[in-house]
Amino acid sequence: MTTKADFDEGEWEQLLEMPWIAGFAVIRADPSFRMLGEVTAMAGAIVDAGHEGPAGGLLDGLLTDMEGRDGRDQQELEHEQEDLDAMIAELAHCGTIIRHRCTDAEATHLREWVLGVARVTAEARREGGVLGVGAVRVSDAEVDALARIEAALEG
Repeated sequence: MTTKADFDEGEWEQLLEMPWIAGFAVIRADPSFRMLGEVTAMAGAIVDAGHEGPAGGLLDGLLTDMEGRDGRDQQELEHEQEDLDAMIAELAHCGTIIRHRCTDAEATHLREWVLGVARVTAEARREGGVLGVGAVRVSDAEVDALARIEAALEG
């Protein structure tokens, strides 16, 4: 089983940021003044990570470190990540880290967790329309961002 000890400090830091980057990439793809609902949904999805499965212990370690974190928080990360392409590149680097450090089953589990966070964020509010008429669950820009996030993590 892969643990925190299998990563250097920089790699672990990137894994801690990985789900936040994925969620903020979706938000950045189709920004709205109602972003609070998306951030709330994203945070809930991160905390509700599937602890069962191949990467359950690794996810527990990540969540424990997120809770006790004194480094960058979500707001700092959000303000820093203004370029969607840069966010996708960072996720691609995270994908490389988990492919090289984790078992195949663990890497798949981690990718599914991050993609789940991104999907929950995308589905947190209806997009477009007027007074709800013609609105869609996930905008085209968010669908595109989800596809890019998945491709980046897969490598």
